[in-house]
Amino acid sequence: MANSSPLRRSQLLSSPDRPYLSNFLLDSRNNELSHRDALAAAQAEHDRVREAAIRVYELHELKEEHNRILEQGRREQERLMAEAAIAAEEKRLQELKAKSIPKPPPPPPEPAKPVEKPAGEKKPVSVVSESPEAKESEPLAQPQAKSQPSAPAPQQNGLFSNLGKPVPSSPFAAAGQQTKSQQPSVSNQNITSPPEAKTSQSQQPVAPSQTPQLPKSPVDPLSDQYIRIHQALKQLRRDIVAASKVAGSPLKGKVGTIRREIRVSIGQLTGGKGTNVSSTTKIMSLLRQSLDGQLPSPPVAVGQFVAISREPSTQDIPNNGAELPSLFIYLMNICAKGIISQFINEGGANPKAADPIGVFAAQVFSHKDFSWRGQSLIDILMAKFRVVCPVLFGSTGNEKTEKGRQALGWKKDGPSWIPEQAHNTRMAGLGAGFASISLRDFSKASKTNPYPPTHYWKAFASIVNCPTAQISNTQLVVLRSMIDGHESRFINFYGNAAIAALQLALVEFPKRAPANSSAAGSLRALADVLRSDSGLALA
Repeated sequence: MANSSPLRRSQLLSSPDRPYLSNFLLDSRNNELSHRDALAAAQAEHDRVREAAIRVYELHELKEEHNRILEQGRREQERLMAEAAIAAEEKRLQELKAKSIPKPPPPPPEPAKPVEKPAGEKKPVSVVSESPEAKESEPLAQPQAKSQPSAPAPQQNGLFSNLGKPVPSSPFAAAGQQTKSQQPSVSNQNITSPPEAKTSQSQQPVAPSQTPQLPKSPVDPLSDQYIRIHQALKQLRRDIVAASKVAGSPLKGKVGTIRREIRVSIGQLTGGKGTNVSSTTKIMSLLRQSLDGQLPSPPVAVGQFVAISREPSTQDIPNNGAELPSLFIYLMNICAKGIISQFINEGGANPKAADPIGVFAAQVFSHKDFSWRGQSLIDILMAKFRVVCPVLFGSTGNEKTEKGRQALGWKKDGPSWIPEQAHNTRMAGLGAGFASISLRDFSKASKTNPYPPTHYWKAFASIVNCPTAQISNTQLVVLRSMIDGHESRFINFYGNAAIAALQLALVEFPKRAPANSSAAGSLRALADVLRSDSGLALA
């Protein structure tokens, strides 16, 4: 390049094909002016990008502000609608308060005044209509029937109002003659109690020899007795635990171990033929040891743990005295608590899991060695049911109040109530468990059914005959779990009467449920499932 001519260098620098190279080779490329031009160009590009970003940001802010205004307007609209609804409800409430219904004069046989009912409220149905002869013989009646119950046929005076009436030798003869089109009328008439039934009850004579008793529930007269039994069991537990801590006591160091063994064995109960033999045998062995003196304990009067007093049997039967070992009653109570816990823990999520637990309960409480004066001690288990699931015995309540939740068996977790979903799961498990116990078929067994299906019918009736204003979501959940998976046994026991009862429970009863109740929709859905799976058309 040093020997090249000036013309050649001029052509190289001025060549239009190499502008970049020519500029790069210029001597002025690193001077101050060139740097300032580059900085100015960079600043201009920076300003352009910044202005574009600012425009995008401002546009985004405008859109966000627009959305906020729309959301605020929507919320204000909802507030106005809610205030309008509240105002309408307050106006309706004031109109209802302004109305009044005169109290009817009390009937001559009854000194108590009838309770004033709000306008439009339907009166509850009398579930069990007892004849005068049945009332006179009630103190001497046995708590459980020794044979399979006769099913009441649907009548014009209410589906569940004839449990206490004598039935013909073929209880389903009249029900079998009713057609499918007649069943809705039976269900509809069951909602209100007929005047004839009320009149016959109010004019029934009272036996002069009958002693005054505690106030009884209109649904289950043994409800208050179950509460008394539960309190007696709690006191017995305290006494046994205290005795097991006394030095030299034969119970010292044994009560806790036996209690844990029973709980573990009950927790191992599962479905399947022969899978529960080991657990059942172990529990029954512990019960026998506490009963025959291998595990000695002080005696206790058994009468406080049964709902109806029992006279000594004239036959040669075991446990015919007035007392039994206190440890035996305590262990029966532990079995009952374990059964209830398994129903809650297993039956709530899977209703089919309640059946093997119900089989175990029937085996224990129907065993003649574990009975007293020829009858089962299942009142101990029912006392637990009465506390944890009162709706099975006719209890009602408002789920939005403290007293209402207590009346419905809503459990507390410390100072607060457990969540609604947890409560519904508990109630579903208990409803399925109650059905698995009360719908057992003992027709081919040599033992006596400790809890006949009549108790299932009464619990069923206490829910579906509840006045509309007192219906709660808890009742709907329990009712569904009582039916789901148990409808075939129910129909086997009660035939067409059971079909009419299912129609009332799954078709008519949800119509009276609170608005937007998911449990009511679940009952209606169960009716569709029965129609598709078993062909049982209820609607």
